[in-house]
Amino acid sequence: MTAAQEGRLGQVIRGGLQEKGWWKVFVTAGSGVLLSLFVMCLVMGPLVTSAEERVLSDAADQLVNRTTTLYVDVKSSTWRPRGRVSFPVVPSLRMKLHSAGIAVVQNQTDPHDLILKVEYREERGRQFRIGLYETDIAFVASLEHPTEGELLRLVIRESSGLTESTNAPYLEVLRKFETNPYFYFLGDIIKGFVVSRRDTIGSLIEGLRRLQVKEEPITVSPTDELPSTASTLPTFETLYAGLAREKTIQELGRLQDPRAVPVLIALLEHADPGVRLASVRALESIRDAKSRSAIERLAKQDLDQEVRAAAKAALPTLPGF
Repeated sequence: MTAAQEGRLGQVIRGGLQEKGWWKVFVTAGSGVLLSLFVMCLVMGPLVTSAEERVLSDAADQLVNRTTTLYVDVKSSTWRPRGRVSFPVVPSLRMKLHSAGIAVVQNQTDPHDLILKVEYREERGRQFRIGLYETDIAFVASLEHPTEGELLRLVIRESSGLTESTNAPYLEVLRKFETNPYFYFLGDIIKGFVVSRRDTIGSLIEGLRRLQVKEEPITVSPTDELPSTASTLPTFETLYAGLAREKTIQELGRLQDPRAVPVLIALLEHADPGVRLASVRALESIRDAKSRSAIERLAKQDLDQEVRAAAKAALPTLPGF
């Protein structure tokens, strides 16, 4: 980033994501960029976000707006024995892009409009027991146009952050990485940038809304054909949906963007009390008067004691109390 670009820094928001370990997200754009975002969270420490927004030139906007297909170019490496990466990087990325409605070609020789270049590294972290080390994940994704160059850049770092009593640092860091909101909704972030000109926060909101719609039950009549067994097998997206949702709700609360209020109010009706609890706390942080009536109802009627207590505690902080 040049000095001139740094001088256009839009805003810095401070808050906290209450989870052990640390993670960092950095989004930037080149000559045709819309958004630059940096997020960093240290162990139990504050999350710091710097957002820089720019507008694509008219010519670049017309070029990017015509894009319909994307090719994914991935380089991966690991410090672990045998040098084999166990995490299915390419299938996971393809699934996220497909879920967001983005067409992905299989081969670099196939016609495509954009390239998503990804570098995925598993690095050796701190030693927490003799012969046992944590694993740190570094993920860099760059969305590039053939003539406009780099449009969007995303960097995520995750660390397992385990205690000496834990023996599965690799599984823990994968769980954190998969449920990081900025990776879980990567497809929505890219689609929002290319198709809808949405900023990253707007894409997180849209991803959360899409996940909510996806979970709605489908009515099947006796004449309908039942889905195949293969199509009903769980994917990483479905396995981690609950935790990713709660992390995204927490992040939206930290960002305090009022655009998140409608979807958070809708999630107050969710069957999972953990989702309702996280939504109450996020709405308490945003402090929008439109959430008052829904939170009042939870304070009186919710079947979960912790949710009721959180709703009661949130009411005095909302406008109109």
